[in-house]
Amino acid sequence: METIPKTDCEKIGFFKKTHGVFGDLVLEYVPEYEISIEEANRFFVELEGLLVPFFLKEEGFRYKTANSAIVTFDGVESEKYAKRMVGSSVYLFQEEIIREEEESSNTQFLNYLLLDEQRGEIGRIEQMDDYSGNLVLTVNYHGQELLVPFNEDFVVKIDDTAKTLKLNIPDGLIED
Repeated sequence: METIPKTDCEKIGFFKKTHGVFGDLVLEYVPEYEISIEEANRFFVELEGLLVPFFLKEEGFRYKTANSAIVTFDGVESEKYAKRMVGSSVYLFQEEIIREEEESSNTQFLNYLLLDEQRGEIGRIEQMDDYSGNLVLTVNYHGQELLVPFNEDFVVKIDDTAKTLKLNIPDGLIED
């Protein structure tokens, strides 16, 4: 029997626990592999030092949290069987890993001058962070770090040539 070399694979997570009594497992995964996991129909589970392939049932994948999913494999029909896999590392072939380009929205406005419709110039955007799908701009405003939530409803004008972002920032977010 030929085994799958670990050097050809990349660890994407592990099985945290079982889910229910019909063999479902909770896969805790590294967020950067989310698209790869979503596209996969087979995972390699490390059992007794060997990588064993398991194939997803049709509709055998559903998200649970931001970095976990419930998976159901063909042939894994009971909680007893699934419990043997709890704690095991899960892999995909390296060639199946989809490398996502960093979303442009996370750097799109970096170093742009932030303007407010009422107050005028606020400052340069020093950092952009994504907090569970909510984009937050970090600006140095009068020597203080100011966090401004980015919402398309706030946008007044984007000038890529002048590198300015004009927002209608809601009252109460900026203390003068």
